[in-house]
Amino acid sequence: MQAMGGSGSLVLRTVAWCAGVLLAGAGLLTALVVGVGALVGPEEAHSDDRPDTALQEFTRLAADDPGAALRACTPARGTDFDALAAALSPGAVPGEQRFAVTEGPLLFLSAPVDGDDLVERDGDRAVWVYGGQGFAAVTDDARSLSPDLPGPAFYGVDAEASGVVRVATCVEAALRAEASGVAAEQGPALPVGGGTDGR
Repeated sequence: MQAMGGSGSLVLRTVAWCAGVLLAGAGLLTALVVGVGALVGPEEAHSDDRPDTALQEFTRLAADDPGAALRACTPARGTDFDALAAALSPGAVPGEQRFAVTEGPLLFLSAPVDGDDLVERDGDRAVWVYGGQGFAAVTDDARSLSPDLPGPAFYGVDAEASGVVRVATCVEAALRAEASGVAAEQGPALPVGGGTDGR
């Protein structure tokens, strides 16, 4: 009887030891997974910032070398602004520096806008967006120039969206290049008003 009791006690000790080893191994594995996750986490967060970094570099380039920035800009088609013209305030005329940026289903358009009645207003930051259901005015300038259009919430964007910033920066680069005498050949062929498709 004592021999059997000793055997049972040995079995229990062996089982307890194995359970302890398994628990310790599980704890070690959990700590390893958490540690690796902590190391990987910052890299994922950093990768999310890359689009913003690229946009910041582009806006910096537009300020420092507008001719180089213009080579990365896409002129808008004349027909895009023909469609928008009906929504503009009477006398408002988009300048020749017209640019477009496509992001997914959305097309962002921008151009400096002039007009006799717009002396007190700055139309250089006017940005509109088209997404298949008509135009929407994104920036303050665009909303003042086309008050009958819906606002940016119509397409779920705002003035800080990358497409908005990029297309407005293209206009600013074109105006800087023009003011500094940079040759037109250094940037894209700017479309002339009057409904020319440009493609």
